[in-house]
Amino acid sequence: MVDGRRTLDSVTTQIAIRLGDSELAALDAEVAEGRAANRSEAVRRGIARLQRDQRYRAEEVALIELARRGEPVYPDLDGLLDLAHPSLD
Repeated sequence: MVDGRRTLDSVTTQIAIRLGDSELAALDAEVAEGRAANRSEAVRRGIARLQRDQRYRAEEVALIELARRGEPVYPDLDGLLDLAHPSLD
């Protein structure tokens, strides 16, 4: 995206969906309150949130598997615990 607009080389597919009154009202509220320029953008933002949640769930599964196997989650940071630190007194 450039300046909040899709670039010419991005491919989009138009779909038709049916929404209930409360769902449509939620989209319209996003537009009315300035969080989205239009209903389509509000829908795309909702989908982006779903995609982010999906990535987080996948990362969580990977982290749980590392912990289950006893492997360090962030091996590059393990040495930080060994650094000298000032007394809190």
